[in-house]
Amino acid sequence: MAIVLGLMSKKGGAGKSTIVKLLSSSMTYTGHKCLVIDLDPNKDILTWWAVSKTNNLAEDNLIVRTVSPERDLFDLVDEFDDKVKFIIIDTKGEGVDFGVDLASVADALIIPCLNAKADSDRTKETINWHKDLKARAEDPSRIPPLHVVMSRVNPKLLTHVKGTPKPDGVGVREFERHYEIINQLDPLDIMIPEKPIYQEIEERGTLGMIIKEHREKTDASSKMKLRHFEAAMALAILLGNCIFEERKMSKANGS
Repeated sequence: MAIVLGLMSKKGGAGKSTIVKLLSSSMTYTGHKCLVIDLDPNKDILTWWAVSKTNNLAEDNLIVRTVSPERDLFDLVDEFDDKVKFIIIDTKGEGVDFGVDLASVADALIIPCLNAKADSDRTKETINWHKDLKARAEDPSRIPPLHVVMSRVNPKLLTHVKGTPKPDGVGVREFERHYEIINQLDPLDIMIPEKPIYQEIEERGTLGMIIKEHREKTDASSKMKLRHFEAAMALAILLGNCIFEERKMSKANGS
């Protein structure tokens, strides 16, 4: 049976699609077959997959599908359940319209959260929705766990040690909210940084194929970029491990 991960957010622009691209890239890079179901009307993942194929940067073991009147979410999960190792479901931003359906098929729910008041508030609402769903369920153990992932984090906060002075160039409120999210939302023990390199992944193709492309080049610029892409892949693999092992930042004493 496939392992199913569902991405959801009550606010657009939280980094949901970036996480989907990182996770699917890491899964295919490590030799697993992965299906991404794109439920977002903007078809961001479907477009990315098409661009990847155009650029010859698509992994053979990555499949992307969207729902139709003939095949809904449940049909797609049933169809690919024994054909792939992982299924990742990307939902529409600015809502949790598919929340109950998602919870009924997923093994884990993932919520990206930006360092912004609106994002933090919406994430809290989703956490409360999840608690209510478990409270109303006949068998709460069948409701998948929900994990918050801090996304588009200021790189200066990635290595900051809790209790030490605020890094230069980080706003006071940004710094305070960073630790409010850690303390209040109990995120996974990993942060997705705000980095321009992710834009290249989104515009060109799967991360593993981009790495392969740069390994075949010998110029200094490509070698430098290769290091950044390999670091992004290491982070993507670590993200998957944190999800499957349910490693929370609270158990690692903050960031």
